[in-house]
Amino acid sequence: MNFYRQPTFVVAISICLFFLVLAFTFPLGIRENLAVAATSTLAVFGNYYLVLGLLMVLLLLGITISPWGKLKIGEGPVAYGWFSWIAMLYSTGMGAGLMLRAVQEPVFYFTKPPRTTDLSSEVFALEYTFFHWGFTPWAFYGLFGLMVGYLVYGKGRLMLSSSLLVGRYRKPVLIVIVDVITIISTLFGVVGAVGLGSRQLLVGFQQLFVDVEITYGNNAFVVLFLGSLATLSAFSGLSKGIRNVSRFNISVSLFLLLATLFSGDILGIINNFGLSIAAYIYDFIPMSLNYGDKSVSQEFLMDWTFFYWAFWLSWAPFTGVFIARISKGRSFRAFIFGVILVPSLGTFLWFSVFGSSAFELIGKPENYQGQFDSLYGSIFVFLDSFSFGGIMKILAFLLVFTFLITSLDSAIYVLGMFADNGNREPNNKHLLGWGVILSVFTIATLFIGKEQLLQAVSQLLILIALPFSWVYLLMIGSFLYILVKKKNHDAL
Repeated sequence: MNFYRQPTFVVAISICLFFLVLAFTFPLGIRENLAVAATSTLAVFGNYYLVLGLLMVLLLLGITISPWGKLKIGEGPVAYGWFSWIAMLYSTGMGAGLMLRAVQEPVFYFTKPPRTTDLSSEVFALEYTFFHWGFTPWAFYGLFGLMVGYLVYGKGRLMLSSSLLVGRYRKPVLIVIVDVITIISTLFGVVGAVGLGSRQLLVGFQQLFVDVEITYGNNAFVVLFLGSLATLSAFSGLSKGIRNVSRFNISVSLFLLLATLFSGDILGIINNFGLSIAAYIYDFIPMSLNYGDKSVSQEFLMDWTFFYWAFWLSWAPFTGVFIARISKGRSFRAFIFGVILVPSLGTFLWFSVFGSSAFELIGKPENYQGQFDSLYGSIFVFLDSFSFGGIMKILAFLLVFTFLITSLDSAIYVLGMFADNGNREPNNKHLLGWGVILSVFTIATLFIGKEQLLQAVSQLLILIALPFSWVYLLMIGSFLYILVKKKNHDAL
């Protein structure tokens, strides 16, 4: 064990330091090279990302309906009740992003549909939003979590990605490569989300309280503040800090959701919700493969779908390991139901409520005047339209803040487990170290991206997700081999 534990840490930290030096020394050069590399990568591997996303969903569906669905992630009672479990995985997996895109993304598809369709503008806009935030991202997370959880709690393996390597693949060099790629993918995935979320937090503060400038220095201060609080939350562990903040997130989210729902056209929202789900399920496979009359342009794929699939892939290690850590005692079938179906339906309802209400404010797509174009400020502009919008904006600001804390503290906790050789209760020194590293890396990404932050984050994630996807496929192969071997052994 000691043979590869130290190399994993040394290699991961060396790559981190190398990136930081380049980021602060040659920010413009890094930005230009990222753009070229990302474009080249997508030209070759873009469709591969699409196929991979569909494969994840079909694999989980196959496991659910197979005899393997009865297997359990460890013996004994479940570690957390349904509300706490769903709250933690939902807050960690998507919370901050839902605040960022609640209005802006549905409105974009409503006013600029990516292809022709027979659906209404409202239903089509929601269908595409569901596509990017539904089954596929949760399948990326869920399959990883299922594999790690089964081997950790069912087979006594360490809480490491390399625990999925079996047989001839379990060699020291491969173990280091797998764990290092997982750590780097986790790092950049979380950094991207925190970079975008911290900018939204700053815009919200500007609109609600003081007219502060949106500068690099102010943004860096917000990141350091978030990193400090998230590290303290991680010190409290799963059962206190992370669980309590997650439960708070879900409670406030439900309040904001219901307040928006009952302030709008309830029947219209419910109608859009149902029709959009039906359209999404019916079109899921052709949309996933981008073929036939459901295909969209390469430009749209590069700006939206490829970026999302790379984002979800890069988040799969930390979110999957975190979900595995809180899922002991559940059957495969219950796990997949809870990780895929429940959060997806919650997300669909969220976008239906906020998106439909925004469509109502706009009227016809041709009447749109760009009021919801801002990635960072659209949710606050939207809430201004309500009679009690001031209170709702404060709640939204609070949610952005607490969702970011939850994502960060979960990432710190998972990276701490990786650094502490898979220890399920990582030492505080590892948590502190990763809290500092995540904060500094986010500041470096802000420095590279400047006003093109979303573009820089997109390009970075596209590049990082590719090598991780190969590692992911290797893990899936090892996992299926373990399940088949178990089935054959049980049949003897």
